[in-house]
Amino acid sequence: MRKRIPGFPTKVTIRVLLLLLFCASLSICCFRYLMQWQTWTYFQLLEGGFLGYDPEKIMQEISEKAKNITFHELSQKQLEEILDLQKYDDGYTYFSFYDAQSGDFQFRTIASVDWNHFDNTIFWYHDVAYNSGMDYMEFVDFADTTEQIIIYSMHQAKIVIPYFFIVFFISIMCLLPVPVYIWGRMRYVRRIKDEIQVMADGDLEHPITVKGQDELGILAKNLDGMRVALEENSRKEQEGQRANQELIRSLSHDLRTPLTTLYGYLEILEQNKCSQEKQIDYLARCITKVEEIRILSDKMFEYAFVYGKEEGVELTEIYLKELLEELEQNREFLELKGFSVQTEFLAEEGKIMGNVMFFQRIFSNLFTNILKYADQDQSIVWTVKVDRGMLCFLFWNQKLRSRKLVESNGIGLKSVRRMVELQNGSVFMTGDGDHFALTMKFPLI
Repeated sequence: MRKRIPGFPTKVTIRVLLLLLFCASLSICCFRYLMQWQTWTYFQLLEGGFLGYDPEKIMQEISEKAKNITFHELSQKQLEEILDLQKYDDGYTYFSFYDAQSGDFQFRTIASVDWNHFDNTIFWYHDVAYNSGMDYMEFVDFADTTEQIIIYSMHQAKIVIPYFFIVFFISIMCLLPVPVYIWGRMRYVRRIKDEIQVMADGDLEHPITVKGQDELGILAKNLDGMRVALEENSRKEQEGQRANQELIRSLSHDLRTPLTTLYGYLEILEQNKCSQEKQIDYLARCITKVEEIRILSDKMFEYAFVYGKEEGVELTEIYLKELLEELEQNREFLELKGFSVQTEFLAEEGKIMGNVMFFQRIFSNLFTNILKYADQDQSIVWTVKVDRGMLCFLFWNQKLRSRKLVESNGIGLKSVRRMVELQNGSVFMTGDGDHFALTMKFPLI
């Protein structure tokens, strides 16, 4: 209905109020309309024989008896006994006699029905005492005269109260959509409650039923969104735990091998039983093993940083000059390794809020990736500039042709992204099959 009627209210209370007003109006209109058909209903019941009243038959019986009766020689009581009018006294029928010639009133037989004024005004819309078509009139021939006999019928009184309550019940049924709607929404509330209980018990795969566009439907939709988010977070947490467990097992095994070898070389060097040439060779091997251990420890830190819980980071003022010095030191190191680095420092003044240790880790990860994946025959480009109040670092390099042979899990770049974001910065990584570019932006203060 909300889709069909623009601006249809979404609040349950307003919907119930509007539905109640509509159904109440419909109920009143239905009641008034049906009450206007009381007389018609009475005639239908009368014609169908449901009321057990047949004025024609009564008049025929009176006419047969009147042929042998001298009207003016008998008293009213005698006439009533001879015509046996008392047998027609059902509480709803009485007779009036009029002279056929003069039209003068003769007498009335059987006590007139004392109609209840309360019933007449409360349960009936029309004048029940004298309704056209409810009375029966006929001329009856006596032995000495002709009389006009009118049979007055009050049989409509039999259906007054039943008809009223039947119409009242039908009108009340027009209000049925209100409790039905409320009952349906309450069932929906219970269903949401059961589904929340299922979610609270740990089953995050069972969806929350979204039904309707009112507050309950919106609540269910938000709860289902929360369920999806919790399920995603739970999945990521489980993946992180599995990754950490695999990392611990892998690093425990990987660290044991270089440590055992390093320990063996150091024992040999301690004993001084080898030549000077061997000692130099063993020292070089020890340095290599130490470098392997350092790389493995760095990897452990990166995994712990990426999959660990986020903690508060202390940010302090960092001058651009400090960061440029750090870049310069790493540039010299790369050049010693045989790389060609082109630097373009377009900004030398300014400061940002950051963490020095984070920047050291960021630069270390980037330069480690350059050593592993960059083509040594192509120049590496570093650019530092200020753009629209942001300090920008741009790193660009050509990838190795044999890069597919180099194992990478991308955890280093993930840790870089997280450390940048913890310093209120942003990271943009682009690249194709041959190039890689990374841009970091930090707000200046």
